[in-house]
Amino acid sequence: MTQVTIVEYTDPVCSTAWGAEPFFRRLDWRFGQHLTWRKVMGGLVGNAATGKEDWDRVSAAEPMRAYWKRVWKLTGMPYPNPMKLMLESTDPAGQAVKAAALQGQDIAEAVLRRFREEIFVFGNGPQTKEEFAKAAQGVPGLDIDRWLADYDRPEVVEAYRADWAETRQPNDYVRNLKHDSPMNGELKHSEGHDRYALPTLILTGPGGEYTVAGWVDYADYETALEAALPGSTANPRPDPTPEEAFARWGVLTGQEFTFLCGENARVPEGIHVHDWGDGLVYFRRDEALARGLLQSA
Repeated sequence: MTQVTIVEYTDPVCSTAWGAEPFFRRLDWRFGQHLTWRKVMGGLVGNAATGKEDWDRVSAAEPMRAYWKRVWKLTGMPYPNPMKLMLESTDPAGQAVKAAALQGQDIAEAVLRRFREEIFVFGNGPQTKEEFAKAAQGVPGLDIDRWLADYDRPEVVEAYRADWAETRQPNDYVRNLKHDSPMNGELKHSEGHDRYALPTLILTGPGGEYTVAGWVDYADYETALEAALPGSTANPRPDPTPEEAFARWGVLTGQEFTFLCGENARVPEGIHVHDWGDGLVYFRRDEALARGLLQSA
């Protein structure tokens, strides 16, 4: 079957990438048979404490919460309310995702999603091995002891640094992009380097290469897919029922549930409802148990 390769530049702590999760879930649900997806860990924050002698993870949390609340108004995806513990660097979390990939790409993607939920739902930015293990409890198929041991392997360090470097080699499309929307996809500059905005997707297929950068409408992703593989969007898989959605994804934010299943969709029985402070997040029972939101019988 003809495939489109998607390269996604992202980072666990990027609020715009978190905001785009409903879009990517719909794109993969509708057209996954055409897609091969590779996530590149971009390393958004090298060291937040640089030049700030009084910086600490607790006091840095509230300013980020206030910023992420503004992003929430744009994306509808949760912001941490409250934010308890900020990350000094996103490099460790990015490297942890690469370590999880040694147990499979699906597991790595599940770990990345868990990190995002730990940050944007529960307000804890995971940075240490102990914090990683807490965030990833109950990830299906993940051997946590092996994962934490693999974290320090030279090939894992090298794989993360390769992702970091790739994110800082933006293509000509992004270098020439002029866009005045919020959270735009123009070329970014951080810590002395040019880089892609996060998230940026590059779709490559028989029709060519197409870049979708920054915060855009969902329709832009389908347009790029159709250009990369003409005819691919003609017969999308029907959008999921609530039961299908929770069978596929163990956690759905309110924004995701409505976007994927429709405005009138109703949450199935047995789903745990969690109020994060400005809306609801829905957890399948196994996920709620893993987070300590429910106690086992």
